[in-house]
Amino acid sequence: MDMSQAMDLRGTPTHVCPCGSNQFFLRAIFDDYEIATYFLDMQCVICNSLLTAPTPLDREGTEK
Repeated sequence: MDMSQAMDLRGTPTHVCPCGSNQFFLRAIFDDYEIATYFLDMQCVICNSLLTAPTPLDREGTEK
């Protein structure tokens, strides 16, 4: 895994990495075949940067 271009961008929840990717590695806990919990730290599949995963509460903060 090449980390030479990776950045630590954790703090502000996001759906898209600055590199343009919208795919991430994310840790999750499953219960009865469904995601029960997921962790907020995620890593971009393309550039390996660390980001913060969005949650439904973050959506409420952006709606008007």
